[in-house]
Amino acid sequence: MKNHLRTLLLAVTAVALLAFVGCSSGAGEEATVETVVETITVVQTVVATAEAEAMPAAEDNPYRPNELFAAVADLKAATEGQSAPAGSKFAFLANNLSPFWTAAQIGVGRASSELGVPIAFQAPTASDLLSQQLSMLETFVNDGYTGVTFSAIDREAPASIIERAVDQGTIILTMDSDATGSDRAMYIGMSDYDAGRAAAEAALEIIGEGKVVGLVGFATAQNAQDRIQGVNDVFEGTNMELVEVLIDDVKPEVALSNAQTSIQKYGDELAGFITFYSYDGPAACQAIKQAGLVGEVKLIAFDAEPETQACMEEGVVQAMIGQRVYFYGYLAGYVMHAMSILGVERTMEILAPYLDDLGDEGPIRLNTGVDVIKAESLDLYKQYLDSVGIASQ
Repeated sequence: MKNHLRTLLLAVTAVALLAFVGCSSGAGEEATVETVVETITVVQTVVATAEAEAMPAAEDNPYRPNELFAAVADLKAATEGQSAPAGSKFAFLANNLSPFWTAAQIGVGRASSELGVPIAFQAPTASDLLSQQLSMLETFVNDGYTGVTFSAIDREAPASIIERAVDQGTIILTMDSDATGSDRAMYIGMSDYDAGRAAAEAALEIIGEGKVVGLVGFATAQNAQDRIQGVNDVFEGTNMELVEVLIDDVKPEVALSNAQTSIQKYGDELAGFITFYSYDGPAACQAIKQAGLVGEVKLIAFDAEPETQACMEEGVVQAMIGQRVYFYGYLAGYVMHAMSILGVERTMEILAPYLDDLGDEGPIRLNTGVDVIKAESLDLYKQYLDSVGIASQ
């Protein structure tokens, strides 16, 4: 059954992408992009739900975040028999349109279906992602959306929009990358600093010493900055050094070029890469294979996209630092829904056991946790992914 469902997903995705390729430029293209995303998301959700129902429970898998399932259960119990206010509508805004967000799309779709409330999934696609994301966020606010959850490309730029949204009663959450210091109610995501430390500790174990180059998408994003800081703090006083971090503005082709340039620039002195965004791992993987340096130049990659998993199976990637991306979407839906019924303060009280401090701002982070996946544990990780009906996150 699983193979038939995946075949259906691939077929519908192909049709949707063909429609996109054939579209005209301008407003028609933007509308088509949204239609493609919505079509793919709906089919992915149907496929994932059917697959998840066919899988046995996996509560004992160490990669299964039981506390996150418990948080959702608590929100369900607190809002049982209650509905969001009439006319409620919610939005989930990513920072780009890439395979990284597939698991979150499935989580969003599943929460929307279970709650019976519309949750729009959107992402910027223009050349200037930040400007478009801010414009999209402002549009949600102007259109009176009940709640919006988004991944901030710039940690400071959205502050004034968020302030106006909260003043008018719109629920604002951040996930994946925070808008630190703003008036958002909650941040859903891992501790990026801890994730950076986990990557550095894996590098120390696997590589041991030498020069490492980092690849990253947005220099302005909170998640990138905190991950890099975590790596540098662990490397301090060791024989390893993050010699530079190359920015690609979420362009895989630039990430590949950056990796190729690093291999040429550092030669035998290059011990490895730490890649901070999801597509950076496959880019570094490709560059390492092209240079014939598999096993010599090591790779610690953030996220566990299918291509990164394949690189691990080929022996190019030695460790993956996994986020629980599915819960970025699934939890966001349930939190916004609960806040629309119970209010922000009461919802935060219910979630108190699952929150931790975000610096001076207090307990406003729902920490989704970090997974460290190595070759010997990849099968176990895949078993967990199968149990919730996703291929990667």
